Amino acid sequence: MRYGLDILMLVLLVGEMAFFYLPPLVHEAVGVAFLLPIAWHLALNRRYVSSLGRGRWNGPHSVRLILNVLLMAACFMTIVSGCLTSSELFADVVPFSLRSNPSLYQLHSTAARYFLVLAGLHLGLHLKAWWQKWLHSAGITSRPLPARMLLLGFGMLLGAAGIYAAHQDRLVEHLQGAHIFMTPALSYNGAGYALTQAGIFLLFAEIGWLLSLWKGARKK
Repeated sequence: MRYGLDILMLVLLVGEMAFFYLPPLVHEAVGVAFLLPIAWHLALNRRYVSSLGRGRWNGPHSVRLILNVLLMAACFMTIVSGCLTSSELFADVVPFSLRSNPSLYQLHSTAARYFLVLAGLHLGLHLKAWWQKWLHSAGITSRPLPARMLLLGFGMLLGAAGIYAAHQDRLVEHLQGAHIFMTPALSYNGAGYALTQAGIFLLFAEIGWLLSLWKGARKK
């Protein structure tokens, strides 16, 4: 159930990032509905929240906490700015002068990119346990050297594809809050643009996985 929820959240997040290809009503409705799996995810991990005051505050623990706080902040800013710029669901509630403010649109776009990046890092920190769970479900109990080398090569290709996707969507400029009206990635169709966003997510998931290796090394 927990891992199925992770996949659902990934699909919803990537789909929402492809908002250029979605009707506004669908984008807004899915954005609001996204709150349900987020709340479910927090409920499943409530023990982590309750344990924040315990344990040693070493480097890895602090990095994880800071990352989670930033992720929640990005999620909050994305949702709030999305509601304030709503043209469908909340159009009768939010004043036109507010929802037509270009600064709010820019805030929504920038916060959404941070949400995507930080969500990838968040998954990456737990990727080892997530991957082992799927291997166990598939009945794979051992990984010979050729399989590990193949997996390493695949990870490198995936990382390279993620870097290319970030370049195509001008991710760095988006994260800097730049006003960008067109990127090379927008020349793709909806499926291609969604794959670009998935590539960016997986790139940062790999970076998060590397951080988790550092965390494990620090414990030793």
